[in-house]
Amino acid sequence: MTYRLAPYKILARNGRNWHILHLGDGRVQLDFGPFAVAFGREAFQLLHGLAEAVLKGPTTAGCIAHAGVERSIWFDAQHGALLLTFDGTILRFLPHELLAFTALCREAAAKLCASASPPASDGRLN
Repeated sequence: MTYRLAPYKILARNGRNWHILHLGDGRVQLDFGPFAVAFGREAFQLLHGLAEAVLKGPTTAGCIAHAGVERSIWFDAQHGALLLTFDGTILRFLPHELLAFTALCREAAAKLCASASPPASDGRLN
């Protein structure tokens, strides 16, 4: 069996060995080294918008930004972690890691000429 590698372009990378790639089929891949996930361009813009919505930091535990049932960011006060749930994928960030991820998304979005899509809500729930 042969596998063909889809061509890709590196949109952004950082010192944590995190990359955001633009795949040959138009999807955007978040690559965290041992883990990677790809989304359509519109989904990436929404994911970026959710990350931007919580940059000021959470105030209480629970859902702090959402764009529907399966697309939200939660704050776990016990562990100080932010959980980004998106279409069945859960990404866990410490607050400083979410800042690094958001910066990476900004760099990638600039190269895609795609701004962040803000969540349908006002972004802040608590």
